[in-house]
Amino acid sequence: MHEGTKKALTELLRAAETMSADLGASVKEILREGLENPLSIDDVRALLTRVVSVVRAGAERRGDSETVELIDRDAEAFIARVEQIRANLSGDTGASTAAADAAGPDAQSGPAATGQERLQLRPYDGIEPAAVRPMPVFHERPVAVVEGFVRTQDIQLWDQNERLDIHLSQFQQQYGRGPDADELVAIMKGTMALPGIEDTEDQFAIRKLAQSVRVNGVRKPPIIDVDGTLLDGNRRVTACYHILEDDSGEFTVEEKQRAEWLKVWQLTDHATDQDREAVIVSLNFEPDYKQDWPEYVKAQKVYDQWQTQLSLEPRANPGTARVRAIRREIARMFALSTNEVSRYISMVGLARDFEDYQVVQRSKDPFAAKHRASDKFQYFDELNKGKAAGGVHWSLNQDDSFKHLVFDLLYDGKFQSWERIRDLKYVYENDDAVDLLRKARAESDVEAAQEEVDNAISLARMGRAERRQTGANTRIKVFTEWFLGLPVKAFDPSMPGSVTQDNLERLRSVLKHVENYLESDGGS
Repeated sequence: MHEGTKKALTELLRAAETMSADLGASVKEILREGLENPLSIDDVRALLTRVVSVVRAGAERRGDSETVELIDRDAEAFIARVEQIRANLSGDTGASTAAADAAGPDAQSGPAATGQERLQLRPYDGIEPAAVRPMPVFHERPVAVVEGFVRTQDIQLWDQNERLDIHLSQFQQQYGRGPDADELVAIMKGTMALPGIEDTEDQFAIRKLAQSVRVNGVRKPPIIDVDGTLLDGNRRVTACYHILEDDSGEFTVEEKQRAEWLKVWQLTDHATDQDREAVIVSLNFEPDYKQDWPEYVKAQKVYDQWQTQLSLEPRANPGTARVRAIRREIARMFALSTNEVSRYISMVGLARDFEDYQVVQRSKDPFAAKHRASDKFQYFDELNKGKAAGGVHWSLNQDDSFKHLVFDLLYDGKFQSWERIRDLKYVYENDDAVDLLRKARAESDVEAAQEEVDNAISLARMGRAERRQTGANTRIKVFTEWFLGLPVKAFDPSMPGSVTQDNLERLRSVLKHVENYLESDGGS
C-alpha cells in the first residue's frame, strides 16, 4: 500500500475504532487485516463496509440508537472519502498532500472538486504548504484549509462580495457586462468613475491600508477558494495591487517585494457551499479588526433573507410564533441578535422607500440614491423610532409631503447629525417650523440650510413648551383667531403651502365633534 494512503487510512480507521472501543478484538482484527495487506480500491470498500457493520451491530446490541442513526447517515460518505483518498494519493507531495491531510475524515466532495482549476500553493522563504492545525472554525463550522503562498497577481478579487453590490450593478448597467479583473481592482481602489462617487473618494480605505501593508505586510492571511478566488481579503489584496502598480515612487523596491507574495489560507477540493458561506458570514458579520461591510450591505442581505423566508410561508402573519421563529433563524444565520434583525428589516424598508422616491419623483440616478441611502443609513434607524402617535415614524407617515421633505433634506446632507431627526416629531406639529424646513430644502448652501433646519427645530421645541403651558380655552381662542385670519389662498390647492385635504378633513371631524357636543346636554 502507498505510504500516504496507509497513513490516511490509519487515521480514518482509528476514528472508527474509537467509536467502538468496547467491541475490542473484532474491530481491531479487521483494522489489522487492512493495514498489513496491500489493498485494491475494492478491498478498501469491502474492509470499511465490514468495519461499519461491526460498529453498527455493536451499537444495536447496546441499544445505542444515536450511534446507529449516525452510522446510517454518514457511513457511505465515510467510505466514499477513503476511496477518494486511495484514488488521489498516487503521489502525495506539496499542496496536494496538505489538502488531503487538511480535509480530514469527515470531508465530502463539494463543488470545488468538479470543474475548478486549482491555484497551487507554493513554498516561500523556506516555508512549505501545510494544513492549518487546529482546523479553524467559521460560524460554528470547522472548515479545512491549507496555508501556503501565492503571487498577488494570481489572486482573483471576489466579484460576488456583497460590499460591491451597488458598484457592480452600476457597472453592469453602464457597460452591459461585468468588470474584468483590472476593472474590479479599479473599482476597489476608487479610480473608476461611477455615479454618486467622487473621483477622489477612497471608499474602501485602500490607500490607508496600503500604508500598513508597506510596513507590516499582510498580517492576516486572505482566504481563497480552490481556484484562487477570494472569499475574504478583497481590501488586503487590493492594497497589495495598489503598491505593486504604483509608478509614482511612493513605495520602495523592498515594499513592493513584500506585497508580491501573499500567505493565504486555501479551501480544499472537498469544501462545500456551506463551508464557503460559513467563512463569508463569520468574517463579515462577526466582529473583527478590519473594515466590516457597511451596515447598509449587511442589512440588505438580512432583509432579502427575511423576504425569502416569508415568501416560503405566506400564512406566517406578523406577531405569530412562526414569524418570531423565522427572525431567530435569520439571527443565528448571520450571527446577530433578533433585535438587530428587526432593526435591519425596518431600516431597509424605509431606505427603499427613500430610494424609490428619489428615483421616481426626483429623477435621481438609482445608484446615486443607493449610495446616499448607504451613507446615511444610520438615519433610517432614527426615522423608524416612535411608531406611536406623536413619534417620529408616526409623523412621517401622516403626510407624504412631510416625509418627502425630510427625504430631500437627508439626501442633500442638510441634517447636521442623526440626532436632529429625533425632533422632527415636534416640527411636524408646527406649520411655521415646517415652512423653515421647506426654506432649508430650497437653500443651495448646505451650511445655511443646516442652520435653517436647526432654527425649525428650535422653533418647534419652543412652541411645544408654550402649548404645554397653555390651557385649553387659550389654545382654542388662539387657534380660532389664527384660523379666521387665514387668507383665501391658504385653501387654494394650487398654491404652495396651502392647507391640505387631509387637514381639512381633520377640521371637519373636529367641527362635527363640537356640534354634537353643543347639541347634547354638555352644550346647554
